Amino acid sequence: MEKYSINDLVEMTGLTDRTLRNYIKSGLLRGEKIDGVWQFTAEDYGAFISDKNVIPSLRAKKNGVVYDFLLNDKKKEAEACSILDFPADLAEAMAISAYFCDAVNKSDKKLKMNFEHRGNNARVIISGDAAGVWKIISGFYSK
Repeated sequence: MEKYSINDLVEMTGLTDRTLRNYIKSGLLRGEKIDGVWQFTAEDYGAFISDKNVIPSLRAKKNGVVYDFLLNDKKKEAEACSILDFPADLAEAMAISAYFCDAVNKSDKKLKMNFEHRGNNARVIISGDAAGVWKIISGFYSK
């Protein structure tokens, strides 16, 4: 069973480390601390991003990524911002999220990624270096 770290959740949600730790303290984010390191299952993550108290923060972060991209008219190189929507149950959504999170973390390009699962839909927002964005999206469809 795959486990996620706080840094993985930072990447997947766009929320800060501090914000996630506050959610842990409040009980909205559940996980397990092993050897001083927080670890979260896909079920922990799914419950967290589906919580009605967390959804507004996640939406604000995701919308902020797109808004910031659109407002930045001083780009020095080609950049892209892509919004991908997938029909997906929770298990499929977690696999989609894991792929994009891992690909962004392994990329040598400066990229941002956000993920949301709502109802039967998963949404991935990925932005940054245009070639890096397209490489990751192409990799997803060629797997």
